[in-house]
Amino acid sequence: MESKMSWCIKNPSFYLGAVLFLIFGSQCVMRYIKEHQFYVLESILSIIGVFMIVLTVKQKLARHTQKST
Repeated sequence: MESKMSWCIKNPSFYLGAVLFLIFGSQCVMRYIKEHQFYVLESILSIIGVFMIVLTVKQKLARHTQKST
């Protein structure tokens, strides 16, 4: 059984997605709250980060279901 930490280390796209989401997503929210302006580039990069995280987790779940059947 593979631990969760070793799985995260083996998937750099998960790290990149998390970093993009955390940095640019938080900046987008903070600037919207502070200045009431919507920054497109920051929101696009945070959405890309979310997609990277979702795709990585989806691949893991697909492998897990194939192994169990």
